Amino acid sequence: MAARRLLVVMYDAVVGWVDQRSPAADPAFTYSTEYADAGSTPLGVRLPVADTTYRGRYVRAFLEGVLPEEPRTRQRWGSQLGVDPDDTVAILARMGWDCPGAVQFCLPEALDEMRSRSGALQRVSDHDLAERLRTLRTSRTSSWTLPEEHWSLPGQQSKLALARLAGGWYESHGSAATTHILKPGIDSLHHQALVEHATMAAGRELGLEVASTEFTYFSDEPAIVIERYDRIILDDGTVLRLHQEDFCSASGRLPSKKYEAHGGPGLADMARIVDQNVEDRPTGLRRLGDFAAYNYISGAPDGHAKNVSLMLLPDQTQVAPLYDLATSLPYDGNAALREVAVSIGGRRKFGQVLGKHWDRAAATLGIPAEEYRARVRHLAEGFPDAFATALRRVGTPGADRVRSRAVNAIATHVKHLAERLDDPTEP
Repeated sequence: MAARRLLVVMYDAVVGWVDQRSPAADPAFTYSTEYADAGSTPLGVRLPVADTTYRGRYVRAFLEGVLPEEPRTRQRWGSQLGVDPDDTVAILARMGWDCPGAVQFCLPEALDEMRSRSGALQRVSDHDLAERLRTLRTSRTSSWTLPEEHWSLPGQQSKLALARLAGGWYESHGSAATTHILKPGIDSLHHQALVEHATMAAGRELGLEVASTEFTYFSDEPAIVIERYDRIILDDGTVLRLHQEDFCSASGRLPSKKYEAHGGPGLADMARIVDQNVEDRPTGLRRLGDFAAYNYISGAPDGHAKNVSLMLLPDQTQVAPLYDLATSLPYDGNAALREVAVSIGGRRKFGQVLGKHWDRAAATLGIPAEEYRARVRHLAEGFPDAFATALRRVGTPGADRVRSRAVNAIATHVKHLAERLDDPTEP
């Protein structure tokens, strides 16, 4: 049986190809000779630029890592394309024209078409976006994408990828680069999109490197609008893709292993990846420390290894801005939301992390213990006001309701955190 081949494109150059004999077989990735000789940006940190063929888990982890994990979306894509929804190569052949980072995938015979459709944008109205968001929010049979769209994003939560240029919104009907992600929020959690925006905005207010967001309405449909940090809009309106890789992929784990409790990367695993790949190691490790600390401080339970990434830039590798931060504290009744995804010194449950656990995390990160405790204290002291300020700036009745519902839970959480930061005994 002849191997199926996908071309791998970055920065409009074919950098290599993926071969796979069948959906069940291990995929193989090979850099082109030209790129192996002169290329500087690797596809992934476990796939450094070299004149060799990579096989198995690291290739599969990267490929799976750019696709949705949401089963119904994969099922619908498979049905629309007439392929097995578990056939990663077949899905990427059609949906890999605009992926996280700078990478694009296409069949060899589709390369010219993909390149020629790099400007295939369709203006879309707020009304039309409201309809798409409403369908995503309420329907269990909706697809993230339209038939003419070829973009892919990872994750479980419903979302749209669009381009915002010259003040207007555009659907990417070919291989045009999207610039923003829109999410209607999790319908079972009231005002969840607003809560995510406020958590992100509070982080920026506190000086963290966080992706820019806004909360808005398209007609009557609310959404968080996230500016993609892996895109740059040049002066002439051209959108430049920047390469990235999440820490789950960088550790060679499949998305099903993104949670530490399920065998995914912990803080020590991620610190090693920074040590081995980031030129400015102290800055990278402190950003990783902020990721771990802020998820705990803000009561955000979903800060797993796919929700923090590396920027694989031509001249350096660095930890990307934080994203997908959402406190669970307004939803105190949900027991599933009461622990972080990445443990702090071996502890994950909110209220059980003491000063000694922060010190263990500091040692893992190579940060002086007192420095890390001071950073944690600073962020904890500032979070309640920063979160409330973000909601006041939104200024909607929903924002007022979230603030009134969350204020006591947040105050109690950070009060206990601060007390236990200095408490040498078990809670």
